[in-house]
Amino acid sequence: MMKTEIQAVLTRLKMTEPTLIQQETRTPILNGASCIALAKTGTGKTLAYALPALEKLEKGKPNSLVIIAPTTELAVQIRHAINPFINALDLTGITLVGAGNRKRQEDNLKKKHPEVVVATPGRFFDFFSANRIKVNQIKTLVIDEADDVLEFNKMELLSSLGQNLVADAQILLFGATESEITKQAEDIFARKFITIDVRPEQKSTVANYFLQIDNAHKIDFIQRLMRLDGFKGILFFDSNQTMMRFAGILAHTKTKFGILANDFGKQNRAATLNDFKVGKIKLLLATDLAARGLDIPGVTYVVNYDIPSEFNTYMHRAGRTGRMGAKGFVVSIGDDHDFRDLKKLLARSVKIERVYFAGFHLSTKMPRKKENKKRDVNEKKQNAAPKEKHKKRKNKNKGYHPHYLKRKG
Repeated sequence: MMKTEIQAVLTRLKMTEPTLIQQETRTPILNGASCIALAKTGTGKTLAYALPALEKLEKGKPNSLVIIAPTTELAVQIRHAINPFINALDLTGITLVGAGNRKRQEDNLKKKHPEVVVATPGRFFDFFSANRIKVNQIKTLVIDEADDVLEFNKMELLSSLGQNLVADAQILLFGATESEITKQAEDIFARKFITIDVRPEQKSTVANYFLQIDNAHKIDFIQRLMRLDGFKGILFFDSNQTMMRFAGILAHTKTKFGILANDFGKQNRAATLNDFKVGKIKLLLATDLAARGLDIPGVTYVVNYDIPSEFNTYMHRAGRTGRMGAKGFVVSIGDDHDFRDLKKLLARSVKIERVYFAGFHLSTKMPRKKENKKRDVNEKKQNAAPKEKHKKRKNKNKGYHPHYLKRKG
């Protein structure tokens, strides 16, 4: 039976039915098994590992549960999601991230003696090597987005940590896709794992589309996508350089947008995410690293400006929409060559369809030429500015420039 304190929080949050991954992992985790758990993004993985792990904790045992996440934003997101349960159980939790004040975090470790630690890899091993967190304290080690931790070059440190945990400790690897760390987990951590993969049983609510266009007209198509009914989207780029070049062009239009870039700082990123959440903007520009693992609510469209070169990258991007059973769309844009590459990349795993504009929605049926002309005429009329004989120069469009693009020099 679930602890009454946890059940009360779930009831208050209107989470009355566990998701499939939560159902399948609860008993093994409670029994102390080390698990590799794979589930599609947005299906409740955080609570799948957190709730049974929290139920097992003993008050007054510092650093018993350590959750490692690849990015600051994801670590903060996890802490926010599990805080109500930590508080209900009268436990203490802290977050250790590179973007935070190190001295304050160290003080929290010494004074609060937290049972729960959520950390990014770099900051965790910083305190671990300084003996602020001891290996024999850790009873449950969770590596969230396990397939991403490799990007941070912490494999050897994680391997050594896992192999030196006390005998009755458990390691939980959670992710949406398979990777080296999940496929070779038993060799890396020198212990037995049980694998729980619910992805084949999870019904997808995401449609995967391809919209053909040449590079010269991509910006026009992005703006047309933004006029679709219910559009709230993330536009993904392969590199920061391409994203910033596109942002510079888009800034000279009236299009409102935000940018998720690692070099813009924590406060700018938080402000951008909040503007998106409350509806001030409905388009985010992002790279894979900047948006990795984030649970950004209400995303209806994921748009691939660049075709991903890896299957896992495509799936991670796609996972930003269609979360918790909501309807979502992944739209990749490019030419015939891009379409061939995408079909080869996805093979039989994901069904990809050609799609066309049909008014304020997308259709897999090619519209007739007459309908195209009629639509273009109507759109020109709708978008035409009212004629003003004497104010033309005064009202010259200066574009929309996010404050972080206004850099000196």
